[in-house]
Amino acid sequence: MMAAATVHAAEVVDPADVQPGAVGICVTEMDGGEVVEIPVEVIGTIGPWAPEGEIVLVRLEGERYRHTGIIAGMSGSPVYVDGRLLGALAFGWPFAKEPIGGVTPFARMVGLSAVSGSGPGTGASRPALVELVAAAGRPGLGERLADWLLPERDGGTVGLPVAVAGGPAWRPGDGDWLAESWRRLGWMAVPGGAGAPTAGGAVEPGGMIAAVLVEGDAVLAAGGTVTEVRGDEVWAFGHPFLGGGAIRLPMARASVVAVMPSQLSSFKFFSVGETIGSFEADRSRGIWGRIGETTPMLPVTVTVDGRRNAFRIVRHATLSPFLAAYVVQASQAARGRMLGDQTIGLRIELDYAGQAPAVYRETLAAGDAPDQAAALTAAVVAYLESSSHEVPDLEGIAVSLETVERLRSAELLEAIPARRVVHPGEELVVRLRLRPFRGGEVIRDQAIRIPSGMPEGRLDLVVADGASWSVYDLGMRPLEPGSFADEVRLVNSLTPSTSVVLALEARQPGVALAGGSVAMPSGLVVQLESGLGPAIETTSYTVVGRVDVPFDLPVAGAERIELRVRAERREGRSEVP
Repeated sequence: MMAAATVHAAEVVDPADVQPGAVGICVTEMDGGEVVEIPVEVIGTIGPWAPEGEIVLVRLEGERYRHTGIIAGMSGSPVYVDGRLLGALAFGWPFAKEPIGGVTPFARMVGLSAVSGSGPGTGASRPALVELVAAAGRPGLGERLADWLLPERDGGTVGLPVAVAGGPAWRPGDGDWLAESWRRLGWMAVPGGAGAPTAGGAVEPGGMIAAVLVEGDAVLAAGGTVTEVRGDEVWAFGHPFLGGGAIRLPMARASVVAVMPSQLSSFKFFSVGETIGSFEADRSRGIWGRIGETTPMLPVTVTVDGRRNAFRIVRHATLSPFLAAYVVQASQAARGRMLGDQTIGLRIELDYAGQAPAVYRETLAAGDAPDQAAALTAAVVAYLESSSHEVPDLEGIAVSLETVERLRSAELLEAIPARRVVHPGEELVVRLRLRPFRGGEVIRDQAIRIPSGMPEGRLDLVVADGASWSVYDLGMRPLEPGSFADEVRLVNSLTPSTSVVLALEARQPGVALAGGSVAMPSGLVVQLESGLGPAIETTSYTVVGRVDVPFDLPVAGAERIELRVRAERREGRSEVP
């Protein structure tokens, strides 16, 4: 365990007392872990554009910095004027022709420790489960999640380099939804390493520090610079990580390996060392934490074709879905194939304390199946973690993927009932005609029983692949979860596309209740509607019979067939046609 610096806390200077033309130094870690002092000149103060939102503009002196500009990873580098701490270098601008940066005054950072409340929520309102299920298996689910959880943020801050290190050496590719998510977070993926040789050293202003996001068979950590250390307290970054208020992120020492100059934005390569504490505040002026504190991490296992990877990720309403998606994609990338037609059998399990596991299954057949699998994982995690009900402790996530390097899918061509006139209590045989991708036609006969006591009249037979049925069923008969356990049951009720559902629907009005829906006499439904108005959800059709037919490949297709129920036959009487 590393110790805090034993130096006395720096005297702080108010930015109003610093005049243009004043000179000072910026302290930051550079190549090979060397901490250097960079001469700076104060240009002036701009703002505040918000209360206490002023920044001090400074120019870095020296030929190297005219070449590199402000470097991603310098966020938090302390700037001193006349030996007093002015603040943290925290702002830079891409393609800048001069090394001009913005300093967040430390006088505005010092109050970061006064944080209360639970962690951050999500950005926009939570989508209904039917919206996420409807998007499953099609492009766009990842983008939908990014828009929900990560609304666009203001630019201007020095980018946060995020070191990608360890087992599956992978990072999001240009143009995919995870890359877009990283852009919105202000992250810049850089090659990194684990096990920085810094054990036993003190945490000091100007040294590299990391907020750990993923550890285990891969390491993902956002790097920045320490601004100030006072006892066991650490201030860093000078700008928000997420702006999430109260937050719990493992704090780790890091070491700069080298600096990469770039015309867009230069950045630091760095290695991540041992965990030394916990970041507990994330505000607009920076992040703050304590050395010696611990942060529980969420275990995640990803098994691809029997090959198991183990990770620990941060539990966080916004980050956990994307980190879970990241480790799923990284594990698939380690297998060596992210492009081309393939079929993936996906199983996602979330284990909550005191609850039955939430389990979602689906089979994906497409050229972008790995991306879809990662997006579905993020969707399930995000949906449950953002419940409006009290959410128990999430004890672990297990994702399993079984892959076939070709498309295995089928189209439902037709459902043919043996007859259209049926009687209560009898079995109706339905012939299913399917056409597999690059295969001959498949025929399957399946019986479904007409319920005893069915009144005469219309009865609809709905035949659909499981995924289409789930979307249709949730739309026709919306469920109103009354507890988190209901939310879990709702996820568990989703039917995968490897099943074909045969359902009998009768036109019977009903009401959606907590955990499900129930058929009611039409008069009672009208009374409830008039009394409760929009507070009540009503349904028009009730499922009176259902059979799920399993297949070994995903099926797509749906149709509705009208049947006619006639009265039961009676002894000694012939049926009237």
